[in-house]
Amino acid sequence: MLKPFLSGLAVVALFTAFSAEARTSYILPYNFAPTEAYVTAEAATSENVFTPEGALKIDSFQIIDDKGAATPAKGTQFKEVTLFESALPHDGTFRVTTGNVEMRSMQMVEIDGKWRPVRGPGGKGPGEGNQPPQQPAIPADAKTVTVKSMGRADSYISLKKPSDVLPPLEGKGLEVAPATHPSRLFAGGTFDFSVMFDGKPLPATDFKIERGGDQYRDASYIYTGATDADGKAQVSFDTPGVYVIELNRKWQDGDQADPRNWSYSLTLEVAP
Repeated sequence: MLKPFLSGLAVVALFTAFSAEARTSYILPYNFAPTEAYVTAEAATSENVFTPEGALKIDSFQIIDDKGAATPAKGTQFKEVTLFESALPHDGTFRVTTGNVEMRSMQMVEIDGKWRPVRGPGGKGPGEGNQPPQQPAIPADAKTVTVKSMGRADSYISLKKPSDVLPPLEGKGLEVAPATHPSRLFAGGTFDFSVMFDGKPLPATDFKIERGGDQYRDASYIYTGATDADGKAQVSFDTPGVYVIELNRKWQDGDQADPRNWSYSLTLEVAP
């Protein structure tokens, strides 16, 4: 069982941005501690974590070493999952990442003080089939904006001996900066981390943690928490398994001149 550590961490109830109906984009290495010099991994979206339901449409992934050197890995897309494999140039710890990827964009319009997505013409009215109600008339002077949705998925692996220094972050967009080495996580231990945005700590930021394989357990575990005033958080792991930390940041919470929604996931293995 995973329990949020309460020192400096505000534990909160489930919230809309992390609805159980929302899909999570993730990277899942097939071996977090390979003994041979290659990594194989999958990348997908899923409502049930690590059960792929849609391929991440990304052609190239990056394998970043502790010096910041990047090795590209070409992805092969299937309907439900994208697979990729890469040689590892040397021993040590690597971050496996999608990098920041533009997933989609949406036109938004401000009506009656609320931002709404712009739908195309021809939508049916309320009660007509399963279509959403018609969009209210858009005033000629209404504010409109194109909002891009950016996503990043990360994980860490270590070939033989883990590196003492972790691969550097990109410093762009939404990221997690581990303070605890991801390749040294064990049941009964804790994971300390900071949430960063454009290289700066992000305080009071909500996150969610899920565990893979819960469809085979009697109950699922979903925990939510928030970073402290310094952008830091700590969680404890009682049960071994593979976990994913999920983050979201809405465009209204950032630079209004740069309207982008951000999502992030970090896949971790907790050893027995």
